Amino acid sequence: MSEVHRFFFPFTGKVKTQLKIVKKKDGSTGLIKPANVKKFEKEMRKHLSIAFPVELRPLHGYIEFTLNHYTKYKRDSSGLLVPEQYAQFDLDNLLKTVQDCFQPYKKKFTKYNEDGTTKKTEKGNNSYEWIELEAGIISNDKFVYRDASNWIPVDDKDDEGIEVFIRLMEEKELFLPVIPSGLIKNYKINL
Repeated sequence: MSEVHRFFFPFTGKVKTQLKIVKKKDGSTGLIKPANVKKFEKEMRKHLSIAFPVELRPLHGYIEFTLNHYTKYKRDSSGLLVPEQYAQFDLDNLLKTVQDCFQPYKKKFTKYNEDGTTKKTEKGNNSYEWIELEAGIISNDKFVYRDASNWIPVDDKDDEGIEVFIRLMEEKELFLPVIPSGLIKNYKINL
């Protein structure tokens, strides 16, 4: 039987997981994480550091990552259930943000020459290196072979939260396609 690790974060509220486009000092454009995303990641990492011992990190193997996002709901004009705060319904970005929290925590440090001056790149910019400060539960999200994100409606605000399952898959499972249950209608696409 596969080993499964479950994490539950009693998180309420919304996280805007979209990156912001900003103008850099040199006039070029770039992407940054908004402050509330950084705060969310910091809080999540803090809880993970308490919940999952460093000596068990990182998990090795074929990883399946499942995220369930529990939020209050309302009905839209056609009667369908939708999240009470529609900004919460950005599941693909939320999945990526949460996966990032399970990876190692790295910080960018400036490289220096022996004489104490800053090392420069070929273009003349300061040279940096990334140093791992804390091991992640997963070493890199490129080792996540299957993932899923699900929205689960709840009646009570106290039941809101983010639940994550990390399952170590057996190698033979990689060869089996994931097929949803239900009556399948086939469509052949000719190119």
